[in-house]
Amino acid sequence: MVLVQNHHAEILGREKNNDKFIHLYNTGTYWVAFEKSACQLSRIFPKCGIFLFKVDDRPEYVVMASVPCEEVDAYVRRHIVRCDEGDYKVLAVSGLQAREYGRWHVEAVRTVL
Repeated sequence: MVLVQNHHAEILGREKNNDKFIHLYNTGTYWVAFEKSACQLSRIFPKCGIFLFKVDDRPEYVVMASVPCEEVDAYVRRHIVRCDEGDYKVLAVSGLQAREYGRWHVEAVRTVL
């Protein structure tokens, strides 16, 4: 929650036009991703946890996906990491179509609610 509350503008700004990367944030025992990155993360880890948040400047829910650190760390060792700053990583992935993301977001919100 602290990550979302203190950094949501920066995080959501990264996600606005993101279709080829997964932005990951370490929360201690989990790596988390938001919005389009969360969609991409859920493709790789279909059993990831999905959570919803509301932030003041967005009318719709923000979707977050979380995966235990050891699972993401094992995946990262075998794939291209574009940025590795300890608690923040960027992974290169295949492109994400807007329609696919839209369907995923609606389904993620419906499933959680």
